[in-house]
Amino acid sequence: MMKTKEEALDWLYQQKKSKKREDLSRIKFCIEALDLLPTYKIIHIAGTNGKGSTASYISTMLESKGLKTGLFVSPFVIVFNERIEVNHAYISDEDMVRYCNELKNFASEYEEQAQDTIPFFELTFLMALKYFKDQRVEIAVIECGIGGLLDATNCLYPVVSVITNIGFDHMSQLGSTLEEIALQKLGITRPNVPCFTCITPNLKQVFTDYATMHHIEINYVLEDVKHITTDGRYTYFTLDDVPYKTSMPAAYQAYNASLAIRVMNYLFPEYPKSQIDACLLNTFWPGRFEYFTEQILLDGAHNLPGVMALKESLKQIYPNRKFKIIFTALKDKSYPEMVRTLEEITEMFYFTTLTDKRSTQVEEFSLLTSRPYKLYEHMEEALKEAMLHLNKEEILVITGSLHFISEMRRILKHEI
Repeated sequence: MMKTKEEALDWLYQQKKSKKREDLSRIKFCIEALDLLPTYKIIHIAGTNGKGSTASYISTMLESKGLKTGLFVSPFVIVFNERIEVNHAYISDEDMVRYCNELKNFASEYEEQAQDTIPFFELTFLMALKYFKDQRVEIAVIECGIGGLLDATNCLYPVVSVITNIGFDHMSQLGSTLEEIALQKLGITRPNVPCFTCITPNLKQVFTDYATMHHIEINYVLEDVKHITTDGRYTYFTLDDVPYKTSMPAAYQAYNASLAIRVMNYLFPEYPKSQIDACLLNTFWPGRFEYFTEQILLDGAHNLPGVMALKESLKQIYPNRKFKIIFTALKDKSYPEMVRTLEEITEMFYFTTLTDKRSTQVEEFSLLTSRPYKLYEHMEEALKEAMLHLNKEEILVITGSLHFISEMRRILKHEI
């Protein structure tokens, strides 16, 4: 029997897929066997970037409505418990250990009978469903892990689907073209259930054709979001010519916030704007354009679309400032293109690596840029060196991987 959070996490992380998921039969069986089919409403979110921020905006608004609200996201930035929340309170270590013990017994029986392993993500999702049931939530905001169509979270029937945006990421699993990736994301939609999206116009025809074929109502939001500005403290924008501002200071947050507003206006047409305004100012998501100090910024951009959005926000907020960048990325990401995008704004790269089997060897980055750079095997050394040579007029940006941001956040707490 596991007694500590560390033991529980060790067990969870050891649970690997024994074969590629080709359907949702395993997770459906587990949910039925454990009597976890939700009786509460579900809002389901997919997309390449912005899922976590959008989920957080929506859950904040639902909670302000007086609804007991569950939130399931991945991955985490600070602690594992972030993955599972009720009314913005993380699942406790004690509850997590208890559920892991229950799931371990169930998983052992399942493995013996089915000759198959329930992998980490599905076990974490089952833990969330058990917690939501025991907490008697009234509604839950569920974020996809990867893709949509074959994501474990796609076994539920939502009242609303949300697709934030679509870009190149996880191509080995989702497809090599934006159209193929779009169809995977569209897999979360359901007949006669509205879907709200901020996809770009080049994918609108794919969405329209799919919606017609599957009887889905698609609500396009992107073109109704205008006048986006950000000053490093707030992001200002209009939606349907109505002004709003959010306390998350990055231009891309205008789209995430607008999706949340549209969802709430659909579910609760009487929901007052004053309450929306308060929620937009009270929502926080760690590792997304997060200022650790006035000169140190962390952003969890971990793919090319995320890095492009980061670059544009930095240029808009700091048109006359210089940037230095600490960067690493996983080897299955489009890191050459990410580096070349950041090369447009940086004065200096500090390249490093991660303690992860998917980490990119630090020497790989040296082949990608004509900008000045230094290589560090240990991220602590990269941070110390960068901080030591940071001038008053410069901003230090730490980016490239959510795992990296999580580790650097921990180091910064001890350094500053």
